[in-house]
Amino acid sequence: MSEEYRDRLFSSYNATHVAHLDVDQAAKQNWFVAYTRENYLPLIEVLERSSAEVLELACNKGFLLQALSNLGFKRLRGIDLSPDDVAQAQKIAPQATIICGEAFEYLNQNAEQFDLIILKALLEHLPKNQVIPLLEAINYSLRPGGMVLIDVPNMDWLAANHERYMDFTHEVGFTRESLAQVMRNVFNEVSIRSSAEPPEPGLKGFVIRTMRPIVRMCVWIFLRIIGEGASDVWWHSRSIIAVGRK
Repeated sequence: MSEEYRDRLFSSYNATHVAHLDVDQAAKQNWFVAYTRENYLPLIEVLERSSAEVLELACNKGFLLQALSNLGFKRLRGIDLSPDDVAQAQKIAPQATIICGEAFEYLNQNAEQFDLIILKALLEHLPKNQVIPLLEAINYSLRPGGMVLIDVPNMDWLAANHERYMDFTHEVGFTRESLAQVMRNVFNEVSIRSSAEPPEPGLKGFVIRTMRPIVRMCVWIFLRIIGEGASDVWWHSRSIIAVGRK
């Protein structure tokens, strides 16, 4: 995809895509708080929340930054290419410092500045030849002992085809193996885990929590019968989360 073509897609991204998905911003903020608590906090709880320097790349409208602020993180920064998203993020996450800019340039201007850099739903939008260079720029911008947290759609998920093609700006998909492969080219220590959907309240949440293990066991048995390692993939998880340490 040419840069001119990509620029056209991203210049109309909110109007042609995001606006048709994010209809209830309050519900989305609540989901981000629950998702962050469920999936990210166990990975980053070693950080000192009042002093850790945290950067989110492609911070969109700031929902994740606000979730981190709710959890006690104080020194938050975000960067995004979209002026409209940055303006929204500055309202949604007023405690964070959020700028409009290009990630590669920003990272290369901030050597060893951050304890944590987060990418949620970003890496799949990059052409393949930009993935490792971005990871290298992230590594350059991390302090010694710092970490990067990367959250991408899981191409082993049962509905992965929809996830891969629901957004025309998606360039690549990852399984836990391929995500670990690219990260090991840059980081000394890499760990991968599957994501978990935050629990829903009320009767609906109770039914889901009760039935989910039963359904998973039935699917696992079916895939085990099929054979050839089908039951060993992370078919149950919509996203995969990787941590790389400098």
